[in-house]
Amino acid sequence: MPRRAYPAAPARRSSLPTDVHKLRLDNGLTVLLCPRPSLKQAYAAIYFGVGSRHETPHDNGITHVLEHMVFRGSKSYPDATSLNAAAESFGGYLEGATYRDHLLFATSCHPSALCDAVGILGELVQTPRYRGMDIEKHILREELLETLDRDGRMVDMDNIAHAAIFGHHSLGWPIEGTLPTIERLQRDELEAHRLRYLVGHNAVLSLAGPLDRDQALLHVRRAFGKLTAGSPTACVAPPPRSAHGPKLRFVRNAGSQVDLRLSFHAVPVSDPEYPALVLLARLLADGLASRMHAELVDRRGLAYALHAGLTTYQDCGLFEFEVAVAPDKAAEAVAALLGFARGASRLRFSPEERARTLRRFRYSMEFMEDDAADLASWYGRAALFQIEAEVAALEARIRVLDLAQLHGAARRFFRKEGLTLTAVGELARGEWKRVQALVTDWH
Repeated sequence: MPRRAYPAAPARRSSLPTDVHKLRLDNGLTVLLCPRPSLKQAYAAIYFGVGSRHETPHDNGITHVLEHMVFRGSKSYPDATSLNAAAESFGGYLEGATYRDHLLFATSCHPSALCDAVGILGELVQTPRYRGMDIEKHILREELLETLDRDGRMVDMDNIAHAAIFGHHSLGWPIEGTLPTIERLQRDELEAHRLRYLVGHNAVLSLAGPLDRDQALLHVRRAFGKLTAGSPTACVAPPPRSAHGPKLRFVRNAGSQVDLRLSFHAVPVSDPEYPALVLLARLLADGLASRMHAELVDRRGLAYALHAGLTTYQDCGLFEFEVAVAPDKAAEAVAALLGFARGASRLRFSPEERARTLRRFRYSMEFMEDDAADLASWYGRAALFQIEAEVAALEARIRVLDLAQLHGAARRFFRKEGLTLTAVGELARGEWKRVQALVTDWH
């Protein structure tokens, strides 16, 4: 019997470049094609709108377990080894990743094997065998144990910070779940989770590289035409935003340094003030010549490296400063980070500094054109979260920001009431008390 052809219907209008083609199959699957003839590698990625924030206390971790189990074999491949061998034969490397708000399966490939790459992704999400569950559960336990110390305490910075910020909301739960959940989950629950969330209306397939548009769409129809349509993930209640603060969390963990993170409540990409926060992060900490690196690394030698940037979700965001320092330098580092947060509403940036930062942003967008994985990820995630217009306009919106807008954003978001400080590691005697005093007195 000839395979049924699934016509592609135009998706809703977006602000994608003319060389990025967006279509939607009858089953709701959004398809993005990014033809780039100059590249030597192709990349295929499928994103689903499900992560740990869509789980319940009873099944926290199920998305991550499902992510692992689909690699244990499919309709055409009896086990994980044969599945990986098939991908590696066309120059690929199968990837899977669970996030708090989405799930990813992807592989690179030689352009001549794009059909095979798309076909394997289609089998992964539609025909998993769930074989070797006991073996995979052992791997999952080992992965989860990396986030705990020998006494079973959580020592993963990201999990600790999210729990402190979001509390009992699902954004505060660990992506990996818990050991009891891993032990309890069985095939029936995983299959029900797959059938609910790994569906056309909850997915975006993104292909990039030296591909032919019509041929690529034909491969997609063959591999995903029978994917269950389903429905988009239901909206999850936004996390409550506490008016109290600051919050402080310290977890002792053996090591030569202590990791410090200052988190402030921020906004999602769709918010009008998002571009100002992006520019602030880049002016403060993007590159070795940035303000924070020059001060904390070059002049004071407090740290080897540092970070400032945004973590965003559909309905909220975080602006975070992060640094690793010696156990006796934590208070000094926290004072410096708080100083930058306080001073951001008054900082003057030279024309050269601003021009360099904007140039680096523009160049990073241009460099993306040389990487099929970056292209597929950039456009795929934007389509999944329906922020294509905001992403397309981001550089232009950043470029017209003035100093008053940057200062206003810093005043509104770098506030004591929205501050959470997380420390993980060893601290010198009395250092935590000094850190607590600094944060309590900060205004």
